[in-house]
Amino acid sequence: MKKIIPTQYERFQKINGRLNLRKGASVHKTELMALCECSERTLKEDMTLMRELYQAPIRYNYSAKGYEYTHSFDLEMRVHLTPNELAALEAAVGTLMQFSHLEPFRELQSAVSKLDQAVKYRFRHPNAENRGIQFENVPLLPGGELIGPLLEAIRGRQWVRFSYRKFENERADEYDLFPYLLKEHRNRWYLVGWALNRKGIRTFGLERINPLSLQLTAIADEAPVFDANRYFEKAMGVAIYEDHAPEEVTLSFTPHQANYFKTQPFFPFRNEDIVIDDTTEFRVKLHLIINKELVYELARMGAEVRVIAPKWLANEMIEFYRKAVERYDV
Repeated sequence: MKKIIPTQYERFQKINGRLNLRKGASVHKTELMALCECSERTLKEDMTLMRELYQAPIRYNYSAKGYEYTHSFDLEMRVHLTPNELAALEAAVGTLMQFSHLEPFRELQSAVSKLDQAVKYRFRHPNAENRGIQFENVPLLPGGELIGPLLEAIRGRQWVRFSYRKFENERADEYDLFPYLLKEHRNRWYLVGWALNRKGIRTFGLERINPLSLQLTAIADEAPVFDANRYFEKAMGVAIYEDHAPEEVTLSFTPHQANYFKTQPFFPFRNEDIVIDDTTEFRVKLHLIINKELVYELARMGAEVRVIAPKWLANEMIEFYRKAVERYDV
């Protein structure tokens, strides 16, 4: 059976418990080394860190060859947070909790749960309904079990092979891929990489990859260097069309919708990109790749936004709305 080595904070807890138990008397260093399952060097480093990080009143007793507390001390109570800091911590912990079911975060699940309970205790609000903050639930989607092995392949710079079936296809295709990164978008996870059999960068929804087909391969080919920030900077979401250059898209928002766009734009813009901003209209130019994600975002706002240019995008929006009306047999 694999031996479980205590983490550094677990060693801190054990040291704190034993020194408190002795009530000021020295604890021999060999006893602490056995308790923490560590070397003398590691024990000394832990003692130094406890003094620096927690202001633990640790003193080494040379005659007894052991460590002792100079006065009463509780490791659990050394972090003092203001109400505002506690509120910020609660928001951060709540965000982490949304992803605790995913493979890469499972090792943190215990720690995050402890933080969540500690924050609830400090707020004195054990029930979520009374805590004044609520998070949108992140659905547990198929494909989450692939995140762990794919991350290992990315970090190890290894090629992978898998079968992938698009939603609109009945048959799955096999891909040899050099994976670049995993990208989360709208509660779905995507794999971006260089497809050897397609000679280009491709994006795959994890829920459409057959998990039983995933395997490492010994392909010797070199994949092109990939800059994720540069690749995604000119498009929304994950749909990047390599044969589409960025275009200038001019949008006209109603004053009401402009308030939402200005405070949380779906694509970044600069002050010099603003064409009109008055009580009747907010008009702005965006330089980006036009993809389905943009069309869906504009459709979501309905009559609150209008495409001024390019004309072909305006026509595509008209066709989009026409088909939507037909669905209602109007």
